[in-house]
Amino acid sequence: MIKIIRKCTNIYEWNQQIQVISKRFAGHSKWANIRHIKSLKDAERANLFLKLSRQMKVAVSEGGSSDPNSNLKLEQVIAQAKRANMPAATIQSVLKSTQTDKNQCKSHILEIKGPGSSFILCEVFTSSFHTLKQSIATILRKNNSKFCDGIINQFTEKGIIEVEIEPKPTDTKEKILEKATDDAIEVGAEDVAEVEDNILQFICGSTNFKAVTQGLEKCGYNITSAIIEYLPLNVQALNEKDMNTYMNLYEKLDNLPEVTRICHNVEV
Repeated sequence: MIKIIRKCTNIYEWNQQIQVISKRFAGHSKWANIRHIKSLKDAERANLFLKLSRQMKVAVSEGGSSDPNSNLKLEQVIAQAKRANMPAATIQSVLKSTQTDKNQCKSHILEIKGPGSSFILCEVFTSSFHTLKQSIATILRKNNSKFCDGIINQFTEKGIIEVEIEPKPTDTKEKILEKATDDAIEVGAEDVAEVEDNILQFICGSTNFKAVTQGLEKCGYNITSAIIEYLPLNVQALNEKDMNTYMNLYEKLDNLPEVTRICHNVEV
């Protein structure tokens, strides 16, 4: 609390004024804070929707169809968008735009050797790949990084499915994981682990991703996220200097409008 001390012939009147002003600006400050927080959340939501929109376009480009019934990757992204509460009208607008888009955008994966022992796969969706690659090369040089062929061999493509559970009061973590392991075996998943309180993560091959996802739904799980991702074969820890450089690099790449996803091997 900031205290204001001032000599005044009418102490009572001065104190009354301070109280009125304090109350007025306390309310103003509270509203400013609420507005600032709301603005940040709105920005995060808009950024998420932008990423999902790009991923839909990538899925249509790679799958050759804007029909999710015949395009598995598109079906996955749309399901993820719905779980993120993206409006149905927005989803339809994105799909419609892919049918009229004349830019011939294509998806590319950039292999990057980052600071320290970090490896990065950066997926982009663009109609001007060479121009974009030159811009990214500048970012890499400023962050002790470079393009490096073969980095993708340090990753494996897997399906990652996260579910939210509602344990009973009598359920222990051991009991929950035991049941989840049995379910994983039944639906064809390779592994399961608790990543947060009441959040389980199932990992499966990319080829049986759809079957595992549907199997977990039939088991009664509430799926919160389901994607196919590149997972590192080995996770690497970075020292403080390299981590700071890596975080700056990640932020710069993630802010590029053409970037659809970033995969890495950094322990965070």
